[in-house]
Amino acid sequence: MTANINEECFSNLSYNLTKIIKKKEKQDNGIYFTPPKTIVRCLDILSKHRATTTFNNILEPSCGSCEFIDKIKNYYPTATITGVEYNKTIYENIKNKYDNNSDNIKIVEADFLKTAYNKYNEKYDLIIGNPPYYVIKKTDVDKQYYNYFEGRPNIFILFIIKSLSLLTDDGILCFILPKSFLNCLYYNKTRKHIYDNYLILSIIECDDNYIDTEQPTIIFIIQKNDSMDSRRENDKYILKHLANDYIIFSTCEVIERLNELYINATTLNILNFKVFVGNIVWNENKSLLTDDPLKTRLIYSTDIINNTLSIKNYTNNEKKNYINKKGSTESLLVINRGYGVGNYNFEYSLINCEFTDGLLNIIEYLIENHLICIRYEGQADTELIDKYVQIYRSFSDERTVEFIKLYFGNSAINTTELLNILPIYL
Repeated sequence: MTANINEECFSNLSYNLTKIIKKKEKQDNGIYFTPPKTIVRCLDILSKHRATTTFNNILEPSCGSCEFIDKIKNYYPTATITGVEYNKTIYENIKNKYDNNSDNIKIVEADFLKTAYNKYNEKYDLIIGNPPYYVIKKTDVDKQYYNYFEGRPNIFILFIIKSLSLLTDDGILCFILPKSFLNCLYYNKTRKHIYDNYLILSIIECDDNYIDTEQPTIIFIIQKNDSMDSRRENDKYILKHLANDYIIFSTCEVIERLNELYINATTLNILNFKVFVGNIVWNENKSLLTDDPLKTRLIYSTDIINNTLSIKNYTNNEKKNYINKKGSTESLLVINRGYGVGNYNFEYSLINCEFTDGLLNIIEYLIENHLICIRYEGQADTELIDKYVQIYRSFSDERTVEFIKLYFGNSAINTTELLNILPIYL
């Protein structure tokens, strides 16, 4: 995403609130206002579906500076529109925004996730918006949501599930979501629920500019419909060549190409490999680190350069290349799992203690926690290194490079994805 925000034509209210609310509060609560161009694109797509659904009752569950509502009232001037806002500062700036000229627009100060809409039998033909994105503790989540995620959830997942429960028959949900929703395995249960019970109308990648963030986003539009026909329609948005229960979404174009890239491919899991994260956190073992090359080599993610193991001189004097701890001598592959921020670079290397080359003579080694290890679990034989070389060559295959770009983008890879999803070409 580029940084030219002016062309997006945010309202003055959005700019002012962005300045008023402190940066930490925005980050902690996922407060970022939606680019008007993205909203118009959403509404233009929705206008194509009005033949099957009439939008009489519309909900915006995280209305913020009302960028969505300002556009919605022009597209659907007779609809009843409810905007919900939890942040006190924002609510005080929008509560009277429509008092004088819009009898059908209501702004409510409330916690959307804790408001008992069903108590009043309130249902909506259209629920639309850009829910907040931030990770919360599982202990802070109502247990009714536990069946829809793994690990620590991002709050936008809860907004999705709550909103789906408030749709009328044939009602439509239109959300701006992080692109990671499409394939993050923590959200697989939510995607499975959507695949089984809703018709996917549109998935589109966004390239519009936000204020104060460059979070990659998508437009995600679904309709309440649990028929078999809807599942068949959904298949064009689903990655099919997975020997597991994962439901992976993407745009039709990306899915078509990813499915092609699975042709004649297998996975590390099928090939009897095991993957695991390196178990040394270097800054928790400072007292054991040393410059003595006779000790165990500690391999960092930054030691893998151009898919080859190197040895670095670190500017941080506390970071050492060796560790006074018992290591391993078995051969294996390592790949960089990334740090979860910035651009992800797929780097990998074969670690073989039988190979000696000057400074890279490795007697024993341990692996730092930003590397994923790949180890063959079958019976060791004289062709073990050949098995690793086959995987190494697959990683360098141009099809692998393309798959990683399409599937992961700039996101880090995890052990489950490496084991079960990344195609291997033999």
